[in-house]
Amino acid sequence: DKESAVDMELKGKCALVGGSSQGIGHAVARGLAQEGASVALCARRPEVLEKAAEKLRAETGSKITTVAADLSKPEDCERAAAEAVEALGGLDVLVNNVGQIKLAGIEELSDTDWHTEIERNVMSAIRCARAAWPHLKKSSQGRVVNITGLAGKQVYLPGDMATSLTKASLNSFTKTLAHEGAQFGILVNNVCPGPIETEGMPERLEWIAERLGGTIEDAWKNRENASILKRLGQPEEVANVAVFLASARASFVTGVTVEVGGGSAHYI
Repeated sequence: DKESAVDMELKGKCALVGGSSQGIGHAVARGLAQEGASVALCARRPEVLEKAAEKLRAETGSKITTVAADLSKPEDCERAAAEAVEALGGLDVLVNNVGQIKLAGIEELSDTDWHTEIERNVMSAIRCARAAWPHLKKSSQGRVVNITGLAGKQVYLPGDMATSLTKASLNSFTKTLAHEGAQFGILVNNVCPGPIETEGMPERLEWIAERLGGTIEDAWKNRENASILKRLGQPEEVANVAVFLASARASFVTGVTVEVGGGSAHYI
């Protein structure tokens, strides 16, 4: 493998990455493994997860293990951290990432829906951080990277209601956790993706087309135009930033939200 021009000092580090069977989470796991980290992939479907792991082993040569878990469940968060530590021998990096979002308006969101979204998008990160914390405290390079979303800072579309509330909550959690982590040398940051081309994009575009009118092609162009670069981002472009924040090179960066949206955020 070609060596990095800049050593991220991730070789030998151990990482647990949520939602990493596909999409942004998988790209982050690949980026960490390419830098020499041992990675525990975590997602709900064991068969998809193992295929993703086999692919990364072949691509990177790094140690890759799997943890099949539903991180919206408290017991699975505890188990995921414990199994990752057992398999890898420790934990230096936790990447909280949940791929699912529910597109709906206020009349469509029941109390159960709200609780589900909070469990999935907020409590999963809180519980995983809590479970990983004792191990991160032992690390010389403890890192928590939370994958949030621009909807937590700026709402573009109807249907982002639950996503916006939960991602904004996660932004707040990151800020407070960074204060607590400082005394242990644990750095905590957000990566905030904008319009990214993932496996879930077709479903989102279909929803947009149905609610706002027009075709799927119109909805696709709408998402491209949300970025001042006039294109969708790729998962690897989000992963590049996440890997940097997980690395030794980000040694004086904590408590911040780094946007990866091609200029699609319109606030200062």
